[in-house]
Amino acid sequence: MGCGLKAPAGDWRQSPLLTHLYQLVMLQAYFDSGMNEETLVFEFFVRRLPPERNYLVAAGLEHVLDCLDSLAFSEDDIAALGRA
Repeated sequence: MGCGLKAPAGDWRQSPLLTHLYQLVMLQAYFDSGMNEETLVFEFFVRRLPPERNYLVAAGLEHVLDCLDSLAFSEDDIAALGRA
């Protein structure tokens, strides 16, 4: 089962770049500091709930962790970060 983070070519809706730039900057800072073996804490949140929902139940977090573990940026993603 795929996690949906590897988007078809040109499909920006599932890009791993759909995060706040701050998170990517902090990730790079940790990496540059050699903190590759440390346990790091980042936020995982939903920007908008569907109109008919008043709350969110977080379930299946193991699937999210598996997705993050296999997260990869395409060459186009890297180029876009260079322009940010």
